[in-house]
Amino acid sequence: MVKTFLALLSTTAMQGAYAQAPKEITLSQKNVAELVLKQGSKTKEVNLRYQTLRLTPVQALSAYDWNLTVETGFEYDKSVGLLQSSTAANTKYERYKTTASLQKNFTSGTLLGVELSRLSQKADTDGFATNPPPAQQTLDSAGLILEQALLGNFFGVADRGNVNAAELTYESQTVARANELEDVVLDAIRQFWNAYVAQESFKEAVNSRDRYKKLVDAVKRKTSLGYSNPGDLPQVQAEFETREQRVKTTSRDYLSSVENLLTLLNLEPGTDIKFEIPNEIPPVPKLIEKKIEELRMIRAQKLKVEAAKESLAAAESLSYPELDFVGRVYTTGVDEDAGNSYSEVVSGTQPKYYMGLRFRYYFGSDLQNETVINRKMTKDLEETRLHRALLEAKDLEFQSERKVHAAYAIATSSKKQREFRERASQELNRSYNQGRTDIQILITAMNNYFDSEVQYYRSLGDYAIALNEWAATRDELIPDEPATGK
Repeated sequence: MVKTFLALLSTTAMQGAYAQAPKEITLSQKNVAELVLKQGSKTKEVNLRYQTLRLTPVQALSAYDWNLTVETGFEYDKSVGLLQSSTAANTKYERYKTTASLQKNFTSGTLLGVELSRLSQKADTDGFATNPPPAQQTLDSAGLILEQALLGNFFGVADRGNVNAAELTYESQTVARANELEDVVLDAIRQFWNAYVAQESFKEAVNSRDRYKKLVDAVKRKTSLGYSNPGDLPQVQAEFETREQRVKTTSRDYLSSVENLLTLLNLEPGTDIKFEIPNEIPPVPKLIEKKIEELRMIRAQKLKVEAAKESLAAAESLSYPELDFVGRVYTTGVDEDAGNSYSEVVSGTQPKYYMGLRFRYYFGSDLQNETVINRKMTKDLEETRLHRALLEAKDLEFQSERKVHAAYAIATSSKKQREFRERASQELNRSYNQGRTDIQILITAMNNYFDSEVQYYRSLGDYAIALNEWAATRDELIPDEPATGK
């Protein structure tokens, strides 16, 4: 279909066609939607952008990762102090120290930890020191650490609130992703119809120019025979030039529309397109009423409200001073032999306990109270948006349905109008040839016929687009989890 027009478009396009035969593809609304979801650049952008959002909930959970720390090193010590006994005089120490700890925070406001350490020491004392230390000693230690928030993040209220808020926000964004993909599909369908209408406009421009060429020849014959009115021939010649200009304009628009469609679908440049269009105007479907609360945009906004509530609860909990229970239990062992030191640790005969409360209070900037106010305003904002979204969703579906009915009526009317314009043009053409009609009336009828052809194809596109927009308002254009290329 497209190949028959390429020779009329431009010399450059013709040369390109000779250089390499272009590929050909048949497109319908359905496979346009499938192609743009499968390989369209905009689809990939949407998917990749939402993939980057996966980091946010993971960052919130990273505060509760296991924390393993291992440190080992060597220390040489020959330092002196202000109060130095003769025992330590001129003593050199070589120490090897290794410490390993494993800690984890929990969303219950709890910190649990295990700590193991070993300190091996060698002492080198000159012969003049009294009561020298052992030449070699090992100190082993093993301990358990427990901390629990009692006020401010009471038993993890703030921790769970922040984690839940991050997960709910990401879930909301995941739900909203399908709506953005619907917008991509709608853009592709609009461009599909724009390209089709541009093609038909170009065809009709060529046909109109041919009709005017025949009319110019007919008027020339009548003029040569002296049957035409003064000014008839210049009028139709001027109108023929207008049709020539329209061919150039519509060919340019057609090529631009096809190029835009190929780019949107990520197809090879220069691909020929055949448009698969229904022969008949389908009637308006009867759809079952859908609950507004089930729409993706409403579900996504509800999740944002829940996330804002969780953030507010976390901020309110953190606005209190911190009061934590702290408990530590250690068992130690020391001996000149490393094995005996380890045995003492395992036996637990030399324990060390600590229990206490740690209080911490921040003041000066009033950050805690301002954070609570900010989170409350955010919650109120999201609730207001939810209320507005409910109202707008109802309005949008009603408006989309009305638009479908109006577009259907216009399409069927345009079809009838095109038939009437064609009949009028044919009858007036015969009447002009018989000398019973003024040339200007015929020109007006022919132009109206051309305009009605273009309007008919545009009305078909408007109706198809309206149907798809109506489906999009009901989340029926694509499923929640479309199979898309990533």
